[in-house]
Amino acid sequence: MTAIELWWPGAGRVSSTRVLLDEDEVFTTPAQELFARAVGRGWRVDMSQPEYPVIPGVSLAFTRQTSRDIEGDADGLPRCVTSVLVGAKD
Repeated sequence: MTAIELWWPGAGRVSSTRVLLDEDEVFTTPAQELFARAVGRGWRVDMSQPEYPVIPGVSLAFTRQTSRDIEGDADGLPRCVTSVLVGAKD
């Protein structure tokens, strides 16, 4: 296995599974806050593709894309991450 992809269960749905990035809950922490905290830890966050942010060297890639009608931020992106890929190539 080279990667695992986890998806947020969706608006209004609850899951007992928690996905943590250090101490931060990946799917419930607002994306901009999640990435700002990652930068505060000394990681570089590549936001060159806003729907697909990546933290190189930590082997994590994120998706902020959704087909659901959920509230977006000022850029129209979902406020929270919708999936995380663990084991992504840098």
